[in-house]
Amino acid sequence: MNKNYTAIILSGGKSSRMGTNKSHLKINGKSLIKRTIELCNSMFEETIIITNEKEEYENLNIKCYADIYPNFGPLSGIHSGLVNSKTENNFVISCDMPFINVEVIDFLIGYNSNKQIVLPKSKDEIYSMCGLYKKKCISEAEKLLKKAIEENSKTKKVKVRLFDLINATDADIVDVEQETFYNKDLFFNMNSSEDYEYAKMKLSI
Repeated sequence: MNKNYTAIILSGGKSSRMGTNKSHLKINGKSLIKRTIELCNSMFEETIIITNEKEEYENLNIKCYADIYPNFGPLSGIHSGLVNSKTENNFVISCDMPFINVEVIDFLIGYNSNKQIVLPKSKDEIYSMCGLYKKKCISEAEKLLKKAIEENSKTKKVKVRLFDLINATDADIVDVEQETFYNKDLFFNMNSSEDYEYAKMKLSI
């Protein structure tokens, strides 16, 4: 059990492509959010959820926090998670990644890095929604969010991405494709009904 890390689960609410809150979709009789909570609880002393629909998670007996600066996607969620976490080290995971396993989390935690962010990659794709983020990222995240809010008040066209934070900090990007725990579905995330059907099929085998 990791006492030095907090697990931060991002649950963004209703998905335009899915047409519903993905976190409540069930695989093998268990919702995605419950699957993710159980995975995190098996590894970390504290798990929190970041959501702007806190009332939908009241029955889970887990601390939920809303975005402090909403409407900027995952960056808003990670910023709120880091602010509300009680630990310097944090594992961030999106609730719509049903194939994430204990082994990849252990690998990231055990990776020897002093960087503010540690993220896995495979086939040249970086997975920003499954990685380690230190509280030190808060100041840079706030700078990006506040700048976007200020510029949006003038133009209403400014966007800020999670990768703006990753590019602004000293991130370690770790290729995991050759690790024994790796499989092609490891970082798969559900964005559509077709994705949901695929995940159900694979996880019922």
